[in-house]
Order: sequence, then structure tokens, then C-alpha cells
Amino acid sequence: MEKELKKTYKCKKLMDGVYGITSSGVACFLIIGKEKACVIDTAYGFADLKAYIREFTDLPLTVFNTHGHIDHTGGNFYFNTPVHIHEKDAEIYKQHNEPSFHRYMEKTLKVFNKIFFWRILVPKHPEDTDEGRVNFSDWQFVKEGDTFDLGGLSAQVIEIPGHTQGSIAVYFKEKKLMITSDGANPATWLYLPESTDIRAYAASLHKLEKYDFDTILTGHSLKLFGRKDLKDWINVAEHPGLSHGKKQKGGAFAPGVTPLQVWAEEDTKHKGPSIVIDPDRIS
Repeated sequence: MEKELKKTYKCKKLMDGVYGITSSGVACFLIIGKEKACVIDTAYGFADLKAYIREFTDLPLTVFNTHGHIDHTGGNFYFNTPVHIHEKDAEIYKQHNEPSFHRYMEKTLKVFNKIFFWRILVPKHPEDTDEGRVNFSDWQFVKEGDTFDLGGLSAQVIEIPGHTQGSIAVYFKEKKLMITSDGANPATWLYLPESTDIRAYAASLHKLEKYDFDTILTGHSLKLFGRKDLKDWINVAEHPGLSHGKKQKGGAFAPGVTPLQVWAEEDTKHKGPSIVIDPDRIS
């Protein structure tokens, strides 16, 4: 394996046939069936993710974007196959993968690179891959209930609007596994222009609750979450403690917005999960 790939990506086996791949603070996932393998999200695109994955499987690949944001879609162009995404998030992909937006994110990552100097968080010339990101348009749009056969393993699409209008989860029934990425996690962002209101997000979480799963995997950690965690996330969404929230910076993601990070009403010491919202959009 090339040195650049080893320094850009790290892989950890999470369960039988399920691998978590981390890069620049983002988690992607590889799920291997008997006949096909599934890739969930493609990170920033700083190095050839497909080449890295080929070290683990040579099966045909089915690729998903859980949503359109820059840190989960930048490596789409490395795959010579359509990428599955919800139609509502295709425009977000275009906005986030413009070179100017990528430069903004790279500037932020370089601050961390000075701390974690042994890892490549940003390559020396990230602009070299701008053309691939900008020109990518090989989409296959998916919707609620679409199911893909990987050979003894199925991947089912679940629409979970909240973080973005077109956020999806991918459910692997046979493994009792749900991959939600940023769409449901311990600190979901709901303050973005493309986010829904908090009620729609809570409804998405309740939808997930109806499925038979033991494990949830999210977009910036390889931690294995479970049903108890989902209940805690629902509690925050339904009982946000606005009076003891903390103001955050919106930055380029939401110009003019001062987001508020909130925990559950009873969690005044901020020990549990939170969400980040636009207080002006709370009724």
C-alpha cells in the first residue's frame, strides 16, 4: 500500500465484515457481503479511497453518501460507479465541493495538523483534486425503502431528514446495524440552511427506533452506539434545555447564524448528548 494512503486513512474492524475507515476526523464505513461490498461515505477526497479499500476487498462496490456535505462526499470521484444519494442533497454536494469551500475547510484542518503532525489531515496540494470533485455528477438517486442485495446481506435506505433535507441512514438487517453518519449522533447539527426544524429531526429519530438493530455507527467516530443512545438523542430533541445552552460559531456553514448547543432540560451539567440549533428557528 502506498505511504500516502497509509497516512491518510486508518482502518479498524468493528464487527464481522464491517470496517470503520477514518480520515481527517471523518468516519467512512466498508461493509462486505458475499457478492458485493458497500461503502458508506467517501471523506474529503484527499487520497484515493477506492485504492485503499481494495486492500480489504476486491468485490464490486456499491457506494452511498449519507448526505451531501464536503467531508462525506469529496472522494466520490475515485469510484468508477454511480454514487447513491438522496436527490435533495445533490445540490449541497455541488456547493460544498466548490474549491473555495474546500479551501475554507482545509484551513481549519491545518490547525489540527500542527497538533497531529504524524497524520496527513491535509495534503500539500489539495487543489490537485479539485477538478475531480467539481465535475463529479454520476449519481443514482435513492429513496425510502430502496434495498440493495450484497449477497447474504441487504442494505436498506431510510430517509432521516434533520441534519440535511436529504439525509439517509443505511440499515443492514442481518447484522442489526444502522449507519446514520451525521443524521443521528450525540451532537447533531440542525442550524444549517439545509437543516430541517427540530420536530422533523425528532420524527426521524423515532422512525429509526422502529427498526430491529443493536448498533448505530455515526459519521465522526468509530464508537458503537446502541438503542439506549438513540433514546437519549430523542430526549434531547424533544426536551432541549434552551435556558442553559451555549452559543457557538456558525462560520461558513451558516453565515449570520449564532448557533446554540443545547443538552436535555435536566442535563444542566452537560454530561450527555446535545444538538446544535438555530435558536431563531425554534417555535
